[in-house]
Amino acid sequence: MDLILKEEQQLDYLENVTKLAQRYAAVLSIQLQLAEIQRCCQELEKGRLLSRPLPPLQLTDDDWWQMVASAEGSGRDSVACQRDFLTLDHLLHNFRKYLQYHFGQWTLISEQALAIWTHLLPGRRYLELMAGNGRLARSLAGLGQSVIATDSFAWRTENKTGRQTYYPVEALAAPAALHKYATQVDIVVLSWSPNNDPLDWLLFQQLQQLPASQRPDLLVIGEPFGVTNSLTFWQFARRRFSAPAQLISRYLPMTSDGVHEQVLLF
Repeated sequence: MDLILKEEQQLDYLENVTKLAQRYAAVLSIQLQLAEIQRCCQELEKGRLLSRPLPPLQLTDDDWWQMVASAEGSGRDSVACQRDFLTLDHLLHNFRKYLQYHFGQWTLISEQALAIWTHLLPGRRYLELMAGNGRLARSLAGLGQSVIATDSFAWRTENKTGRQTYYPVEALAAPAALHKYATQVDIVVLSWSPNNDPLDWLLFQQLQQLPASQRPDLLVIGEPFGVTNSLTFWQFARRRFSAPAQLISRYLPMTSDGVHEQVLLF
């Protein structure tokens, strides 16, 4: 029951969630989760990151029994209630996919996390590779950081949504951006590098070729050995201990789809 991978179903995601939630208006947990979904969409629509971390989105056994009670009160049978439960739970677990497709937003790092980030690492100059539509760069710049954002925009040929940029993003492939700007910044940001694409390892090696005195740190936002980056990168790129990165990662809780992204320094 893959409800949100097809394009036409993606566009109906909010409508489907809202319709099911309204059907069970007496179930407080469902109403609270609907409110969080609406908040996230409204914030991303404005070109912002999420203001605070996304809470777990899922249904529990308690929700099931409350849905059954609500259905009995409205004359719905248990078969229809079970179908609604499974459908809504599936939609909730896959909210991240909707954000990726509809808004072009992959990382769910929040403005709250960025406030901690810039407090612990103040006054840095950043180069963001594969910056997409620039929400992360915009938020960093809004907190007083100097940010150069670049992207090849190759994804625009495959994905028609999330195309609007919210920060000046220079059209540069990642290797070319490193070549042009690496020695001018303190930190290179690589957020949600594509899974199984060895480009991240090539970029890491490109940085290592710079003299140590001119080499910026590489800050990666992703899931180790998970849904981001290449296996080669996770196996061979040498991660550095960073207390600030560990603290920032506390503001990136595991989401209900099982993804646990982190902030890591290399």
